[in-house]
Amino acid sequence: MGALLDQKYEKLFALLDANGDGVIAEDDFELMGSRVLAAVGEERTAVKGKEYADALMTYWRALRETADADGDGRIDKGEFSQALSQVSDHFDMLIGPLYRAGFDLADHDDDGLVGKDGFVAVISAIGVPEEEAGAAFDRLTETEQGGQLTKDQLMAAATQFYRDEDPANTASHLLFGAL
Repeated sequence: MGALLDQKYEKLFALLDANGDGVIAEDDFELMGSRVLAAVGEERTAVKGKEYADALMTYWRALRETADADGDGRIDKGEFSQALSQVSDHFDMLIGPLYRAGFDLADHDDDGLVGKDGFVAVISAIGVPEEEAGAAFDRLTETEQGGQLTKDQLMAAATQFYRDEDPANTASHLLFGAL
């Protein structure tokens, strides 16, 4: 794994460690899910809320099964870095559903488009500063008229975040704010 992926995975680790205790555990995913659902005003029992919570826990289980080498239910930075590339190899099945469900939460009117406010609400709820979330949205939509994000654009950026090591592709590298 190259230096750029190391930086991106370090940023992702910090976001997934929602309670800031230096490890990733199930309670971090519960906390993150609660924050995101509250930010968009969605109940966990509603269809979109349930889909998001389920996708979040699928991601957690995949990380735990792949990364928790010592079986303590907690993933430290070393375990995370070693395992994330394996989980990323199965992006469409393990990680993609979380991003699609997050998009659906931000798509308040179900028109297949997300505006800046919806994107910023979700991304900032996972821990990205609002200003950086707004800048990420602007980079992702800079070629689109109307300033709207499609699910395909988000999925391409998310896939690239996990896999791409081309420093010129800043839209995907900065999906979750500055590295």
